[in-house]
Amino acid sequence: TYTLSPPQLGINPIDDFLFETKRGFCEHFASSFVFLMRAAGIPARVVTGYQGGEINPIDGYLVVRQADAHAWAEVWIAGQGWQRVDPTAAAAPIRVVAGMATALPLGEPLPFTLRSDIPWLRDLRFRLDAITNGWNQWVLGYSTQSQQKILAQLGLNKPDWRTLAVASTLLVAIFMALLALWAAWPQTRRDALQSSWQRLSKKLGRHGLARQTWEGPGHYAMRISTARPELRDEIHTIAQLYAQLRYGADNAPTRQQIRQLRTLIRRFSP
Repeated sequence: TYTLSPPQLGINPIDDFLFETKRGFCEHFASSFVFLMRAAGIPARVVTGYQGGEINPIDGYLVVRQADAHAWAEVWIAGQGWQRVDPTAAAAPIRVVAGMATALPLGEPLPFTLRSDIPWLRDLRFRLDAITNGWNQWVLGYSTQSQQKILAQLGLNKPDWRTLAVASTLLVAIFMALLALWAAWPQTRRDALQSSWQRLSKKLGRHGLARQTWEGPGHYAMRISTARPELRDEIHTIAQLYAQLRYGADNAPTRQQIRQLRTLIRRFSP
């Protein structure tokens, strides 16, 4: 019987496995088979490696885990050389065909990392594997060949040092230009209060009364009151609430206070 939890063997492990416990995994089957072949005068050896694997859908490479480790045997046949034999396939053929998870006896617990019936765990495992593979490829395994491949994709096939120097200078110049543009771009604070206050200016802007950049809430309300006396009460109420929430509050405005300002501005009709 194929199992990942075989009983402990004694001082004669081959005899115990073949005639007593009869339970084990691939290494038990392979080593016992090789022992019998050598006892019969046939040269044999145990071979270890990996069998199977899984395509990672995140980045498309083949994942071979420690759970895919396998042991089989090779025997020497005159005129043919070393021939592969997998003794595990005789007792548990599904282990060789479909993998370890399907070969375990009913009721035997499956290792947590091999479970495929939990979608979120399977997806998390794929993503962690993809991150690890990316680190190995682009950090630990970043070589001259990798650099040349990237340069070839940029149209620089086998560049000399002059070409690389010019390309590096251009990249640095472009980066500095973008950095300068970003530094010169006006960094307006766009929070909930600011957005609401700018919405008010946009409403009044349709009537030629947009707020100037230098105008504070009080001065702006005073100018609107002078130009449109009928809006005096509404605009002063909005301006006073905005100034209080923006500059007068010790703590950050609450959602209810911000909602109150938004409602006043939404109902305001110049």
